[in-house]
Amino acid sequence: METRAKEVFRLWLVIFGLCGGLALACTVPVFRYALDHWSPDAYRLEVPVSWLSSDEGQRFRKFIQESGAQVELHPLEEGGALSRLLMPEDGAEVWRGTLDETASTLLVSPAREELLRRILAGESMVWVMVRSGNERADTILEERLRSRLEYLGSVAAIPEQDPTDPINKLGPGPALKVGFSCLVISRDDPAEQVFLRMLAGPRTELLEKEAPFGAVVFGRGRVLGAWPVADLEDEGIDEVSLFLLGACSCRVKFQNPGWDLALAVNWDEALQAAQMEADREGQDAPDREAKVTLQEDQEVAPAPEFVRIEADSASADNEGRSTSPASGKAGNVIAFLVAGLGVLVSFLVFTPLRKAKGS
Repeated sequence: METRAKEVFRLWLVIFGLCGGLALACTVPVFRYALDHWSPDAYRLEVPVSWLSSDEGQRFRKFIQESGAQVELHPLEEGGALSRLLMPEDGAEVWRGTLDETASTLLVSPAREELLRRILAGESMVWVMVRSGNERADTILEERLRSRLEYLGSVAAIPEQDPTDPINKLGPGPALKVGFSCLVISRDDPAEQVFLRMLAGPRTELLEKEAPFGAVVFGRGRVLGAWPVADLEDEGIDEVSLFLLGACSCRVKFQNPGWDLALAVNWDEALQAAQMEADREGQDAPDREAKVTLQEDQEVAPAPEFVRIEADSASADNEGRSTSPASGKAGNVIAFLVAGLGVLVSFLVFTPLRKAKGS
């Protein structure tokens, strides 16, 4: 009996543990969990000490501090040494050269600014397609990406969220929604060369092939991966996109695939601003709906349309008779019914009287 009780107790412990694990399961989508919690790793910029102490170097230092760019400066004592920008954790070299007044372009470019705008506007992820110059291959991949993302946007959904659950509470940022887009850049765009190397990351062979490739960016500038055109069939696009929309199963950043971009943005401040914008839009929505309803109520109902039906000569001879053939038929039917009713009443009244006289 005691053994049986212990077994039941262990069973309840297992059930309780499983229920507790389910209660603590994360329902926040991967892309939003990354936006809330995964700070980007810093790039390493090796710079000669002599340049850092110059006016240009001081201005560049100030730019990094004010913009919040994810870059760590490493002074080089060697005179005349070339500067290098390396990916986090002594990763691949994305730029080498001599710094000047355009040093900020290592961290800012039109494509990266557009990427930031879309993420802070609430897009779940941004697919970046790099054109190769082969018009036919580029067109095929771009049309495939756009059509597939449009389809996914119409069928995909965010995991159901419980706003009262503290485990899955969202951080500051844009409204949680499904949103896909495709950003297209050219491989030979001089303003995007550093960005292209960041985007390819460890897949440097993608930059050497004369074929387009695609990458997906989410969270705080995290690249999940970069793939050649052969790997970007509908099934591959679906798998990557739905993974980022699904509930986050692993909260530890380094246990997830991908690498970070170097972007000139203070993420905490930018997300607070996005939250304020989302709150304003939420407050304005009822007012906009009320205005639309009021306008609809105030709209004058359209005047009824009158259609004149001309009477034929045979039915309009006598004044006062209806000009509609249907009215004449209805009058005949009514007269017939009244006559029949009169006959019935007469029968019911006079039949008893006849019986009485006969008696």
